[in-house]
This record gives sequence, C-alpha cells and structure tokens, in this order.
Amino acid sequence: MAPRDSQRSRVWRAEAEVPHSPLAGLPACAAFVDRVVGSLWWAARFPAHTLGGVPRLRPGNGARSAFYREDGGPGPTITLPRRFRTKGVVLHELGHWALAGTGVADHGPTFARLMVDATAESCGGDRAAALLAAYERHRVRVGPAPTLAADRLVYGTEERARALA
Repeated sequence: MAPRDSQRSRVWRAEAEVPHSPLAGLPACAAFVDRVVGSLWWAARFPAHTLGGVPRLRPGNGARSAFYREDGGPGPTITLPRRFRTKGVVLHELGHWALAGTGVADHGPTFARLMVDATAESCGGDRAAALLAAYERHRVRVGPAPTLAADRLVYGTEERARALA
C-alpha cells in the first residue's frame, strides 16, 4: 500500500511562491536534466538513476500541469507544458523519479528534503533558503538529511522506518 500523500497541495503552493529560472524549450530542459543527473552530487545519492535511464521529456501539449509517470513502454516520462519549463519544476519531477518505488510518500518529508538539497546544489543556497522558508510558511514537513549507507547517501530512512512500525 502506498504511503498517504498528505502534503501534496502544501508542497505545490510553497514551490509556486519561489521564483525559478525558466528554461527555453525542451532541449534546455534536457540539458538541465543531464547536468543534474550527471553530477557527482546526484551519483552519490542515486547511483541506480543514471544518464542512461533518464526519463523521456514530453512537451505536454494540452496538459494542465507537469508530471512524472512510469510508462509501461520505453520507460518513465516527464511531461513539461511550456509554462512549467523551469529549473524548479524539472527538479521536482526528477525528485519523483529518484524516489519512485522507495516506499516514501510522493510529496512527503523525504521528498521535501530532497527538493531543498537539490535546489541548493543546482540553483544555489539563496534559492534553497527561499524554498525552505516557503515550506515553513505552508507547514510542509521537511525530513532529515540523508544518512550514509555503505556506498551512498540514502534519503527516507526514518520515513520508511515509521511506516513499518
């Protein structure tokens, strides 16, 4: 059974308050994805999620929002309508890809922690501080920093333990 996604609307509202750099078209989005997923920061946290398995970006003609989806065919996709082609939205959808199948809530505390950390790494500390402040204003719970496992940093250890208790 999937964990309850109780803070989805609060996460969306908080993230909408934080200005994020626009990306001009899907090629610019793809280049940003490659930069993030190809970084040492990403590899230390998600070694199974490499450039070879990056979700396919779709234009989202007619879609009302951006979203990540596990398609049965050629693999996962991220749909990015024009108005959602920003660094923040792309990071949000990459976060869903990174945490898919880990047993944590889609927009739970672990996801919020990942968003703050990824924003700090990819967009700078000021933007991450603004995101954290927006999360606080909207009462979004932010999980603890990742824990060190044998060969990588792992997000959500506490959230998964709580779910099993």
